[in-house]
Amino acid sequence: MAAATQELELFVREALGRGASREAVEAALASAGWAPEQVRSVLAGYADIDFPVPVPRPQPYLSPRDAFLYLLLFAALYLSAWHLGSLLFDLINHAFPDAADAAWMVDGRMQSMRWSVASLVIAMPVFLFVARLLAREERANPARRLSAVRRWLTYLTLFVAATVLICDLIALVYNVLGGEITVRFLLKVLVVGVLAGTVFGFYLGDLRREEQVRTGEAEQPQPAPARRAGPGGRTLALAAVAVAAATVAVSVYLIGSPTTQREVRIDQRRVHELQQIGQLVELYAREHGTLPTDLATLAGQPGQRMATADPASGQAYRYEPVGERQYRLCATFSTDTAQPQAPIGRAPSADSADWNHPAGPHCFERRLDPAVRPD
Repeated sequence: MAAATQELELFVREALGRGASREAVEAALASAGWAPEQVRSVLAGYADIDFPVPVPRPQPYLSPRDAFLYLLLFAALYLSAWHLGSLLFDLINHAFPDAADAAWMVDGRMQSMRWSVASLVIAMPVFLFVARLLAREERANPARRLSAVRRWLTYLTLFVAATVLICDLIALVYNVLGGEITVRFLLKVLVVGVLAGTVFGFYLGDLRREEQVRTGEAEQPQPAPARRAGPGGRTLALAAVAVAAATVAVSVYLIGSPTTQREVRIDQRRVHELQQIGQLVELYAREHGTLPTDLATLAGQPGQRMATADPASGQAYRYEPVGERQYRLCATFSTDTAQPQAPIGRAPSADSADWNHPAGPHCFERRLDPAVRPD
């Protein structure tokens, strides 16, 4: 096949050099059985200008810089599309909750939203910047669109987008046949279809523009305004930025601001430290047969290491015995665990009591384990 292609190129070059027209060369090769696409591809390698010998058009070359930029462009695209879809899925789950979702699933959703927001805030600007940089370079030199790395990654993106669309439609038909159609499911199908369809449509059009460059239709110099990105590309970019910005804004509102998230983490530390104090109280009662009188007594036990003060304010935690088998642990919290952005602290064991708390001062009433028998 390589030898046949080389023979074709030599024939086209010699025919053009002897003054044969492109139409005559194409007709002769078609009569000989050559594929029209293959003939046009070879003819497109020579500029259609008046010169004694055929003038070759510049051929694309692969530079490390181009490979880096195109790999970065498509990696940022995949990250942006994936995490935008993930955020929209989480918002749909929030707007249309499922009774089967447990509390830990809701907490996990908030963590997922934080990761997606962080990824989208970084990946989408990178994608837009690199895309703008490459578009400016391609307008100055249309032959750069023929980069092998770019073409391979474009076809790979088309394959991935087409596969996602097909799977999306399969899932839709499967659920329709099973009668399991809900608003939540339909919205997710729509999100996947729109994201994959947009990517597929844009890069399919991009390949068509590349074909125009390859066949020489876009080779002629144009005035600067005409070489700017078309309104369709700008509109699509603006729409994508608007959707992403709105999705990020709603997600940040739901998961809370960075200040709120810091307060949540500090409250979780407070709960954890109170849990540790409670465990040490149980241990003290097992060894001494009675509750400790105060935190200083508890902290003074040999080998004990415990936090006795709030990590943010420095205010001492409060411990109060309220009977032979009851005691109270108190702290001041910044958030309310009833809010979705403030997941409750995880208890160290499955039989631990609930550690929910409101914002502000709050005390947890605790009882000794029945196995502990104070004297």
